[in-house]
Amino acid sequence: MENFAMLLAGIIGAVGAYWISLHLNKGATMGAALMVLLSGLIFPNIPFIDPALGATLAVVSTTGAYAGMISKKNAPNIIEMVIVGAIVGLISILAAAAYAGVGGKLGTMAAISCLLWLGIKKVLKVGYKEKSLEKGVSQ
Repeated sequence: MENFAMLLAGIIGAVGAYWISLHLNKGATMGAALMVLLSGLIFPNIPFIDPALGATLAVVSTTGAYAGMISKKNAPNIIEMVIVGAIVGLISILAAAAYAGVGGKLGTMAAISCLLWLGIKKVLKVGYKEKSLEKGVSQ
């Protein structure tokens, strides 16, 4: 259950920041800042979960919010942000034992999640067009 909650928190943070940034036209910094604030206020205070888990979910959602700062060019739609957020959650689950005392980890995990998704897209050729097709040259 905790792992599922962490995946969901990563998705919420990433999609929320991305949506605020692009659909409300508030910019990446404001989108991430609002999601970090909301995560810190809401997750630790959910009455039916352990406060320690709530704090962990706030951290994972914060990491997702940092990933949500990705440009629209690199993640052109919400579906891709859901995937990036899930990657954030997965990396957070795998790195849970190393949370304490490591500065810069959240931003690094967010960057790794975004870069991993860009690499997956390139390998699978998702969202990429051949240069000749972009120029209108037929093969």
